[in-house]
Amino acid sequence: MAAEALITMGAGDVVPEWVDAYRAKLEPEPPAGRPIKPDEWRFATGDMRRLGDWVATFRRELGEAPWRQVLETWWPRLLPGMAASATHGVIRTAHIVRVLSAAGDPPPWPLVDELAHGLAFWAARYQPLPGSPALNGALDPAASIARLPRMNSAEPASGAGIGGRLAALVRVPGFAEGLDAYGAPADPDEALDRLIAAAARVLWTRPDAPIAFCHAVTAPAAARLVLPSLPVELHRPTIAASWQIIGGIIAAFSPDASGDGLDREDPPDAPDREVLLRRAVEHGDEHVIKLTEAALREHGRTGDPVLLHAAEAFVKRMPMAG
Repeated sequence: MAAEALITMGAGDVVPEWVDAYRAKLEPEPPAGRPIKPDEWRFATGDMRRLGDWVATFRRELGEAPWRQVLETWWPRLLPGMAASATHGVIRTAHIVRVLSAAGDPPPWPLVDELAHGLAFWAARYQPLPGSPALNGALDPAASIARLPRMNSAEPASGAGIGGRLAALVRVPGFAEGLDAYGAPADPDEALDRLIAAAARVLWTRPDAPIAFCHAVTAPAAARLVLPSLPVELHRPTIAASWQIIGGIIAAFSPDASGDGLDREDPPDAPDREVLLRRAVEHGDEHVIKLTEAALREHGRTGDPVLLHAAEAFVKRMPMAG
């Protein structure tokens, strides 16, 4: 993901060295498994012990059908579990979809195989959140976020990491219903513009959970990368899942809405884009790289300076890679 983001930002020359350093963090690939039967996939989602089986499943399907067809089949199946591994499943999938979309047909098998791994990781880590947003409420993202019920900071998590805290949202009264206050515009790109802008403002303002709030930006920004490869009927569900992720992360990690900064005035000057890129490359952390790429890309769409301020604040809050 980060390597692809570096290449996209024009920093491909540092990728070999970055990959060599990052490789030490990776666990061995799971042993090859058996493909999951068509009638059992629902029962296998969220089971990390079956990661090898999921890889085998997607390798088989991608060997038998074009990658877009496989993506179209599995995207709606996996979308309700977009929180998988703190949204890394959807982000990994989106980064390789961007590469495949530019690769021509048929794309080289190593790229297709990376899609198999991205979808497999998403499926094995599948994590649904409470609620099923209808997107027909009366409020915009900022007002909807401000009204969301919040998890008390003393509330114990239901597992490790970001996923464990998100799993505890089932114990937050009114959270699922609170998601329905948001009304999305008909245009999916406009909806994502507004959702990502609100999430970026929270990231910019709140220093207390930087990686969690980072994913509230990078996950919907990743979903946007996939929209051109999806049929139009899957766009609205993608917006709903993106809103659910943003709302879930903020509700789980921001116990006081008054600190979200959603009514904070825009600063007069935005950080320089080239400076942000250089800082991300020098920093080296994978989250910093992915967030910076997403912020630069989204800023290129909307010109919203808060995206650049969020990226600048984030790199200052994260420890250097090493």
